[in-house]
Amino acid sequence: MAGSGKRAMPNNSNQSSKRRKGQWTQSQRKSTDIEAGDVGIFVTCDIGRESKCVAEITDILTQVLENDAESEDEDSDDDDADIEEQIRRELESLQASREKDTSMVFARFNDKSVDPVKIVHELCLDAQANKDTKKSRYIKRLTPITMVKKTLSVDLEAFAKEVLKPHFHSGGPPKKYAIRPTCRGNNKLNRDVIIKTVADVVGPEHPVNLKNYDLMILVDVVQNVIGMSVVGSDYDQLKRFNVAEIYDPSPKGVDTPAKEKETA
Repeated sequence: MAGSGKRAMPNNSNQSSKRRKGQWTQSQRKSTDIEAGDVGIFVTCDIGRESKCVAEITDILTQVLENDAESEDEDSDDDDADIEEQIRRELESLQASREKDTSMVFARFNDKSVDPVKIVHELCLDAQANKDTKKSRYIKRLTPITMVKKTLSVDLEAFAKEVLKPHFHSGGPPKKYAIRPTCRGNNKLNRDVIIKTVADVVGPEHPVNLKNYDLMILVDVVQNVIGMSVVGSDYDQLKRFNVAEIYDPSPKGVDTPAKEKETA
């Protein structure tokens, strides 16, 4: 994690760092290796930059989890050597799995209590507030994934109910919302099916508002997996969580290729 401009951790943080790293792993594996129930972050980068992207997201997420750990009491009986070995094996398997070019990696949180939406939001706010001190060069978009399912077996309605319940069906006033589906390499689920099913689950008591929403529902289909999350009203203001765009905004319309437009 050493490098110019990066926060130096106190000496006594080493053991805490190892334990917190054990809460997540990053993967450049094919979507067939992403399991139902996984929680994490889809991270995009330019083709050919995957290794550097993996290194950056490793460093960034480690620092985030270390910051969280500073206020926690750590159990000194934890087996740090076992955790280090687990991480080493995971990284070796990532290197061996680079069978073809890809522009996406997946950071999996082994601790399901970690909230990827909160982490991504904080990272984007930090990038917005500190544009002169970039923490990444190769990471592009960060998409939080509250839960993953397999497309071949998913009951989309039940899946949506599980993810959306805390946001739309737990009391409180009506919320304006929008749905933003993205489909890559999958012809089983299409945008229209996703939008209609998710909107039916949300229900008529919550109005659709594509521009001035309170909540944005993200649905990402990547080959044979589907991930879903709910983010806040500043999603578009934060460049759809594209940290590269937050640091260096492109001319309007350049951010997303036409074939991957995400508006709904």
